[in-house]
Amino acid sequence: MKLFRISLHSFILVIANFGAIYFGFIVYYLLKPANQMAVQLPVAIIVSIAGFVFWNLLLQIHPLKRFAIKEKRELIYIYFAALIWATVIFVPLHYVTQGYLTSFRNIIAIWMFQLPVNLISIVAAYLIVNVRNNEKYT
Repeated sequence: MKLFRISLHSFILVIANFGAIYFGFIVYYLLKPANQMAVQLPVAIIVSIAGFVFWNLLLQIHPLKRFAIKEKRELIYIYFAALIWATVIFVPLHYVTQGYLTSFRNIIAIWMFQLPVNLISIVAAYLIVNVRNNEKYT
């Protein structure tokens, strides 16, 4: 169950990342001719963090609670597994949508987004869930 929880949470974190980046692009597109990074990046950061926190709050509902994070150590595994998921998902996604393999530079760019944002997302989810439940992971 522990491996499943880590895989599930890291997968959801990556989906939050990709969805947030795409949502940030939509906001940028609606605000053209704004600077893309000045619009897309802050929107993507906020939406990604909020998405993962929401996911963890959703898991506090009784039937879903068994999928909630149980140990602090799982947070570290989730953080690094999300980097792997991003690569596993992005490479074929890019190939299907663009018709060619992505460059390693694009993967690095995703990781550069994920490293700080996912750290904040995981810490925020941990703190908010623990404050809400007044309990600690073991």
